[in-house]
This record gives sequence, structure tokens and C-alpha cells, in this order.
Amino acid sequence: MVDAFSLPGSRPLGCLLVHGFTGTPEEMRPLGEALAARGFPVHAVRLAGHGTDVADLVRTRWTDWFASVEAGMARLRASTERLAVAGMSLGSLLALHLAATRPDDVAALVLCGTPLRLRDRRVRLAPLLSRVLPTRLTMLPKRNGPDVADPAMRAASRSYRMTPLAGVTELLRLQVVVRPELSRITQPALLLHGRQDHSVPFTNLELLRHGLGSPWIETHVLERSWHVITMDLERDEVGRLAADFLERVETARAGARPQA
Repeated sequence: MVDAFSLPGSRPLGCLLVHGFTGTPEEMRPLGEALAARGFPVHAVRLAGHGTDVADLVRTRWTDWFASVEAGMARLRASTERLAVAGMSLGSLLALHLAATRPDDVAALVLCGTPLRLRDRRVRLAPLLSRVLPTRLTMLPKRNGPDVADPAMRAASRSYRMTPLAGVTELLRLQVVVRPELSRITQPALLLHGRQDHSVPFTNLELLRHGLGSPWIETHVLERSWHVITMDLERDEVGRLAADFLERVETARAGARPQA
């Protein structure tokens, strides 16, 4: 099992880290270490059905994933005054839902490769196929592994090497829940996306920027990175951008937003 992890910090603003679909908390470790080095306490959750065996993911629903996020939030809030949430892919959708449904508990968002819409239109068939096909036929292999340009990090990734259609169905259901919530989300948000993302179309960055209700939105493109930017070639830049952003959020807590 790849389990959750926590790193201490001295700042009052903590950051909850939420990994992506079929991933593990370890894909958030480079970001977590960068934030902790700047004084932000962090806790990286392990979503239900992840980090164990892919068969466990088949049996989970998006509400189970969200329950994992809420449990992580409660753990981190026990030792921090305020909370930001940083999500990768599916983790970003869950972070958005948390910000919409628990607005008083979320001070800021760092959203990486947010999949408001997916690239492959065939995923629309996932709900039907997952019901009519035997389980062994509803597991799609990731022929090239995770969508990471860095070969060493791609090889080291402990994400599942199969994608269950049942899990894709739940991700689609979460998308349907989150998209109407965007206009209600007003927390400061940092939006990050890999230019070479093969999993989530780059157009999602603009969809998210225009859909959010927040008056404070910053966007950055990672030019050399693929989808999992938290562990890809520019992971150090992701950490720097997130830490700088959260420092500005912390500075602005009692007044107007400072210049970025």
C-alpha cells in the first residue's frame, strides 16, 4: 500500500494535497516537500481505492474519494488555522467540490491539470461498457505508463497500470457535479497545466479560468510537462509557483490582494 503522508511546517496556513485518478500520494510528494521547505504544513491524502490494488478502485465511487478528502481536511485542520487545497487532475475536481460545498474551510486552491472535460470522447461510452462487459474487459491498459515526460519519474511512479472503466464512470459523474459549481467558488486560485498534456486537453485551463467565480485567479503553463506536472520535468517550478502563491494568500489574509 502507498499511504498518506504529512510534513510539518510553522505557518498557520496548511495545504491539503490530493492526487489524481489511479495515482498515489507519492505523485504529490515533490510539491509537498517544496511547500514544507517554505514553512507550510502539508498532508497528502490517499483516495479510497487507490494505492492498493486496481480491483479496489472498481468498487469505489466518487463520494468515497470525496470522503477521503474530507477526512484529510479534518486531520490537517486540527493543527492549522487555515487550509489551502492543491489537487492534481481528479484531485483538482475534488478540491473544487470541497471549495464549493465547504467554502469557510478552504482559503485557496492550487489546481493542476483540471479535467473539466477529457480528451478521449470514447470515455462517454464508459458507463455503458462498464455495465455490460465482464470486469476483465473493462480494464484498459496504460501502454506507455503515466502521462509524465520525465522517464525516471515515469518509471518510478506507483500509479495503477490499468484504468478501470467503472472508475472513469465515477470521474464523469464528478465532472457533472463540479461544472455547475464553478461560479460559486470565490477563493483565490492558482491554475497550472502542462503544455504537452496528453490526457486533459489544454482548453480546460481556459474553461476553468472563465468558469470560476473568484476575482483572484493566476494561471501558469508548464511548457515541457505532460499531464502529471507535480512529478514531471518542471516539478520544481510547480513547487515554487505554489509556494509563492500561498505566501501571497497568507499576506493578503487581512487586507487587499498584493501584486503578483
